[in-house]
Amino acid sequence: MGRHCENPMRQHFSYDPATNKSICNIEGCGAEIKGNHGGNLQRHIQRRHPDIFKNSSTGVGLKRTASTGQKTLDEEVVKKPKVARVPINPEVLVDACLELVTVNGRPFSLMEDSGFRKIIDPLQQAIGNGFTINSANIREKVANLAQIERKKLIDELNGRLLMLKIDIATCRDRSVLGINVQYACGECIVLRTLAVRELNERHTGSYISSVVQEVLTEYKVSLKQIYSITADNGANMQKAVRTLSDTQANESIDEDDESDVDAEPSDEYQVDPLVEIDSVVQGRVLRSVRCSAHTLQLAVEDALKDKLASDVISAARCVAKKLCTANVLAILKRMGHKRPVIDCPMRWHSTYDMLDRLCELKTFCDYMSPTINELHLNESEWLAISDIVNVLKPAKITTQCIQSEQLTAGDFYGLWLKCMLDTQKIESPFAKRVVQCMKGRQNSLFENDAFVAALFVDPRYRLFLTENQSEMAKIHLCRTWEVIQNLTVEVGAERTPSSSSEDDDEIDQLLMAKERETTVVQRDKIPIVSVLDAYAREPRLKRNENILRYWASMAATNPDMQKLAMSVIALPVTQVSLKHAVSCLKFIFSPLRSSLNDRILEDILFIRLNNRFGL
Repeated sequence: MGRHCENPMRQHFSYDPATNKSICNIEGCGAEIKGNHGGNLQRHIQRRHPDIFKNSSTGVGLKRTASTGQKTLDEEVVKKPKVARVPINPEVLVDACLELVTVNGRPFSLMEDSGFRKIIDPLQQAIGNGFTINSANIREKVANLAQIERKKLIDELNGRLLMLKIDIATCRDRSVLGINVQYACGECIVLRTLAVRELNERHTGSYISSVVQEVLTEYKVSLKQIYSITADNGANMQKAVRTLSDTQANESIDEDDESDVDAEPSDEYQVDPLVEIDSVVQGRVLRSVRCSAHTLQLAVEDALKDKLASDVISAARCVAKKLCTANVLAILKRMGHKRPVIDCPMRWHSTYDMLDRLCELKTFCDYMSPTINELHLNESEWLAISDIVNVLKPAKITTQCIQSEQLTAGDFYGLWLKCMLDTQKIESPFAKRVVQCMKGRQNSLFENDAFVAALFVDPRYRLFLTENQSEMAKIHLCRTWEVIQNLTVEVGAERTPSSSSEDDDEIDQLLMAKERETTVVQRDKIPIVSVLDAYAREPRLKRNENILRYWASMAATNPDMQKLAMSVIALPVTQVSLKHAVSCLKFIFSPLRSSLNDRILEDILFIRLNNRFGL
C-alpha cells in the first residue's frame, strides 16, 4: 500500500498519470510541475500564489496535522543552527584576567564594567562551585602570583655572581627605582627585574643605596654576590654605588683578617664622580660600570659642541620651527611632503632626525624661500647639514645596534670600533672631530677593570688589550674567582642536611670546616693564574662566533675557565632593559590607574617585566 497523500495544497492541482505532470488549476496560472510530490506542489503555491498559501484554511503549509505531533515541512527543510560548546577552564579564565591587568595595562575596575560582566557572568554560572571574578579577588591574585614568582627567583639567584642595573624614572609626579639583575646561563644572558620600587624620600645616594639593600635582602641576595652595578653618571647614583661598595668592604672586614684589610688603600673613593669607582677589597669585586650607550652619546655631544656645527644646527632648527607653523605645514601637506621634525637639544638622535628630514625638504625650502625668508639657507649651510648627517649616520646605526639585551662587552666594543672606522672613512673636519671625541671617551671605558676583564675573556677581541690591561684583567679575574669559590662553598654548606642530634650537629660542623679546608687546598694546587695564562695563549676566535655558545661548550674541557668567564662576560654595558621598564611604567601608570598603591604597582610591573605571560 502506497503513502497516504495528506498535503492540502494538492486541491489546487490536477495530476495526469500519462504525462506524470501536475497542472495548477488556479485561474491564470496553468503551470505544469513534473511529478506529484507534495513538497514541490506546496513550494509552487508558496512562491507563485502567496495570498492563497497564506489564506489556506488548512493552516500555513502544514504537511501533517498538528494533532499528529510531527514537524511541519518548513521545520523539516530549514536546519537549526548548531550551538557551539566551548570548554571553560577556570584557571585559564583567571590567567586571562591577570594578563589584562598586567600585560595589557587595564585597570582593575574593568572587572566591574557592565560590558565585561555580560561576558563573564554567564561563564561564572556555567562553572559554578562559587567561582567568581571581580576587581578585589583579581587584585589579590596579582599579589599572590607576584609572591610565587619571587620565590622562584630567589632560588634562581641563590649562589650566583650577579650584575645589577639601577635607574630612576618619574611618571605622574611619582618616582620609582628600577632594579634589574643579569647573569649568563647556557648560551644566553638572563635578565630579571627585581623591583620597580616607589621612592618616597629625596633621591639621595644614601637613600637609594638603602632601597637597593632592602630589595636584595628581600631576594636573599648578599652584597658579596654583586659583581657590578651599572648606573648613569648622576652624582646621587654614583654616591649610592660608593655606599654599597663601602658596605661590601665592611662585610669583608668582619670576615677577613685585619692585616688583609690594611693592605687596601684607604682613599680609594677620593676620585671625580664621573670616573668609575674602583672599590676593590680583598675577596670583593663590586664595580660601578658606565653605561656604554651613554658614553657614545657623550662622545657625539662633545663633537656637536664645535662652533661651526652648533651654528649650523641653530640655523637648521630655526628653519624646522618655521616649517612646523600652521600655514607652511598646510602647504607641505598639500604637496605630499613629510612632516618636519623639531629636535630636543639634549638628545643628539633627535637632532640627527631633524637634519636628515631637512635634507629631504631642501627642494621645498629653496622653492619657498623667496616668499618665506625664514626658510632660506645658503649653499654652504646646506652642505654642512648634509655633512653632519653623513658623519653621524654610523653613530646612529651603532646606537640602534647596542639596544640588544643580549649584548656583551665584546659585542659593544666591536660595534664601537666599526663606528669609528666607518666615521674615519668620511673625509671632513667634523668626521675627524667625532673620531677624536670617541677616542677620548674610550679611555674611560678601559679604566674600568670589570670592562677590561669582560674583554679579556672574549677571545674575539682579547688582542686589542695592551699588556698592562691584560695584567689588570688577570688580577681582577683572580679576585673574582676567589669570590666565586667562596660562594660555592657557602651554598654547599647551606644545602647540607642538618641532623636532630646535637652531637651530630657538632660533627657536621667539623666535617664542613674540613671540607672548606680541602676545597682551599685543591684550589691552591691549580692556581687560577695558570689557567688564565694558558687561556691567553690560545688562538683568536672568529669575530662572527657566538661567544656565549663558545664558553658553554668549554664546560667539559676547561671547567674552571668556563665558570669564571660565564660569571663575568654578562657584564651589563647598557641600561636598555631599564628603559623598557620606564616605558612599561608609563603604560601601566595611565590616568585611570594613578591611584594604585606602591605595592600593587610593583607587583604588576614585576609580573609584566619578567615576561610571566610571554610578552
